[in-house]
Amino acid sequence: MTSRSLVLVLSTLLFLPVAAIGQNSKQELNDQFFEAVRKGDSASVTALLDKGADVNAKFRYGMTALFKASERGHLEVVKILLAHGADVKVKDTFYGATAMTWALQNDHIDVVNALLDKDPSSVDDVLMTGASDGKPELIKIALARGGLSKELLTRALAIAMSDKDTAASADALKAGGAVPPPEIKAEILQSYVGKYKNESMEITMTYANNILTGAITGGRQYRLYAIDEVTFTPFFADDVFAKFKVDGGKVTGVTLTQGKTVTELARVN
Repeated sequence: MTSRSLVLVLSTLLFLPVAAIGQNSKQELNDQFFEAVRKGDSASVTALLDKGADVNAKFRYGMTALFKASERGHLEVVKILLAHGADVKVKDTFYGATAMTWALQNDHIDVVNALLDKDPSSVDDVLMTGASDGKPELIKIALARGGLSKELLTRALAIAMSDKDTAASADALKAGGAVPPPEIKAEILQSYVGKYKNESMEITMTYANNILTGAITGGRQYRLYAIDEVTFTPFFADDVFAKFKVDGGKVTGVTLTQGKTVTELARVN
């Protein structure tokens, strides 16, 4: 072996353990940091961040420490993490959830407000959770923050009005100025019932309990509310519309629009 080769071998042997030790040390620091966050130990969280723990380190399924603090309702820890640059928009790889998702799910109102201070755009999530879960307090928080579109307020109200268990949320939305969707006569909604298809898609429309529902064959079902007498949109899907074609009093098809994608389906007799 030449002297140059020997130097390279020795350098490799010496360098790799040092790198590995450095990586292990950083991971151990982040693990200690996550555990302190889980316990709500704000003093230890601050100390570990000062030592170099990564405030946005990813753990199982891509979650961060902010997820755990928000889930547990550790408000002081949440504030520390946000002050150190915690990213409030990170989504995990399992649920597609954010820290706000966990705060809302566990009714940690103070944490919800702290996250809203950092990311006002998440007010839409707060509103929709209040509408769908029957939590008028969240509705009031979202309304107080402002920045809500008329369309979103109507969507939230349509959702709240569709279930007797969320009536209190519907009342809070109406008090906040939300305008309900138009009421369509039952016989008109019934006329849309049936199958619609093209070469690649088939949708079945059903009507029950005053709600029109579209089900994609082999796919999901979507409950719909009215934009007008022939145009409908799903309760829980943005920028999607179904417009029925009526010719001489007879329903002949439906046009589905999702963003810039337009799909035509003919009614199957």
